[in-house]
Amino acid sequence: MNTNRQRLYNSEGIVMRRWDVGESDRILALYTPERGKLRVISKGVRRPGSRLAGHVELLCHSAFLIARGRHLDIVTQAQTLHAFANLRQNLERIGWACYAAELVDRMTVEEAATEPAFRLFLAVLERLDRGAPPEILIRSFELHLLGYLGYRPQLFRCVSCEQEVQARPQFFSALLGGVLCPSCRGADPQAQSLSLEALKILRYLQRNSLSDAERLRLEPQRGRELEALLHPYIRIILEQEMNAPSFLGLLRRESARQKGKAP
Repeated sequence: MNTNRQRLYNSEGIVMRRWDVGESDRILALYTPERGKLRVISKGVRRPGSRLAGHVELLCHSAFLIARGRHLDIVTQAQTLHAFANLRQNLERIGWACYAAELVDRMTVEEAATEPAFRLFLAVLERLDRGAPPEILIRSFELHLLGYLGYRPQLFRCVSCEQEVQARPQFFSALLGGVLCPSCRGADPQAQSLSLEALKILRYLQRNSLSDAERLRLEPQRGRELEALLHPYIRIILEQEMNAPSFLGLLRRESARQKGKAP
């Protein structure tokens, strides 16, 4: 039996996060279809002329040859499959992509494979790279990822009385994980108002694909409402704040400031 072969395995993966260690090494947080989230080390990657450097950039989708290690597995070879070059030319799109990566990283645990979540993550990066409308795309991504990981919000029945939700304004409870009908509003005093338009959009996104989501045009007011509904729910699941939304908010404020200066 070839023990060296046993020590090596192949995996594709997307670099979600990375941080420097020692003088020249870098630890990578990868999301893979077969093994879920992996932490691996890329030795010597920060040295000038490293053959691995261009293939382990943040948000790169690469094919890896990995050796089992005592503490961390070691990247021995890597080849870029998708570099997402167009995405990297736009700071706002980089922000949205980093948000998607942070969400996957925070919501998953190591060595717990969920291939549909990996394919979803890859698909949202591909669409951002192609220039798809980012905000509605990310709302669709959030809803599908929540569903794949067991946190699908209930949008069709009241989470309190379990009666079918009627086509009228409702409430959304981040704490209870879905829609509250007006009669059950008291079940969560912190529940937020949910307009009929936002309810329809959320249902559409939950039922349909990312490509279907691209066809929707989201008014700014409705976009803010959807974000204000979903982010508290995600925050409750994670039990912590995320970093990327603050960066996206900063980009929005700067964009608004620049528009205000325009003649």
